[in-house]
Amino acid sequence: MDTAIEDGDFICGSNGRPKQISGTQEIFQRTAIRLKVPLGNFVYDPRLGSRLHELKKTDSDLNRTALTMSQEALRAVPQVTVLSAEHKDNPFRAVINLSCNGQKDSVEVII
Repeated sequence: MDTAIEDGDFICGSNGRPKQISGTQEIFQRTAIRLKVPLGNFVYDPRLGSRLHELKKTDSDLNRTALTMSQEALRAVPQVTVLSAEHKDNPFRAVINLSCNGQKDSVEVII
């Protein structure tokens, strides 16, 4: 069980207390954290994070590179499958589509 977060802050339930999540929701939240944190920037575990922040608009085949970087970042979460990755402009970002336990989700990483 974990506390739900959004935009770096806790989500409060109707009772005003932090909302708790578990199961697939928790896995997707942990996956989003791994994708959004630049690799090496988490002090307590420098192996946590992704290299997605290294993408440059001038890189060739951005979608394939983003897919590979996402798969690398999520190796420690074997129950999640990276379905696809697509770069977008304005702002420059990567949208990562995921699957876990029959459910799908997407994570947007601003680069």
